Amino acid sequence: MWALRHAAATAAVPFSAGWSEARVVTAACAAGGILAAGGVMPPEAAAVVGVAAVHGGLLAVALLWNGGPVAEAGVAIALLALARGLTALHPAGAVAYLAVPAWLGHLALAGRLLHLGLGRPWPWGPVGIGALAGVALALHLVACASRTLGYAIGVDPDVFLTAFAYDLGANVVSAELFFRGALLHHLWRRWSFGLALAGASAAAALRYCLDPFAATTELRVGAAVYMTMLAILNGVLCRWSGSLLPGLVAAAIFFACYRLLARG
Repeated sequence: MWALRHAAATAAVPFSAGWSEARVVTAACAAGGILAAGGVMPPEAAAVVGVAAVHGGLLAVALLWNGGPVAEAGVAIALLALARGLTALHPAGAVAYLAVPAWLGHLALAGRLLHLGLGRPWPWGPVGIGALAGVALALHLVACASRTLGYAIGVDPDVFLTAFAYDLGANVVSAELFFRGALLHHLWRRWSFGLALAGASAAAALRYCLDPFAATTELRVGAAVYMTMLAILNGVLCRWSGSLLPGLVAAAIFFACYRLLARG
């Protein structure tokens, strides 16, 4: 990606570059997340604010931290809030989540996400490796969950499609662009790759451990283990390929398989 091909220029960028704008969005999204989790709103309103604050906040900070305009950050938050609102009206409204990766793809094609590791030419060979890696990690999850925790494969098409649309349009893209696209490379500018990967992976795992939907110790332990593994895998893929795309594919496959698990 840009950071790999312009090492000298990258090293000259201050660690705090872009943070003056990003910290305002961070504070606003943190406040929104606290309100959503605090029970002071109706449940559906809290869900809309929560998605916009968490996933929109991560995307917005990633875009701002790497020099994007404030308008792009606002679009990310607005699209996610709209998608969650439409999902509340009808499960089919979850298709609106796909507007987020479509919009990010437009920015990537325009060359505006090079600093985050998205842009042409697309690394199709590494994307295939990323897909295989995602399948391998997903199979490990399914095997462990079925043998030790009593989970089985169970598919309710409506529930699966709603959840997977959310993963593609909110969960996966926000995590990859922030933790691998922005945070990992900001840390890498100051530390070795190993230390940067450890820091970014720990932050990614913590984000899932603090998720209010991970309501049991079992889910929090699983999140810590598998999100750390996924973060390390995608960080290595990012360094090897110079692109976020293989990691995005790996994460999408992993979460698709996770959504197939049901308590037996």
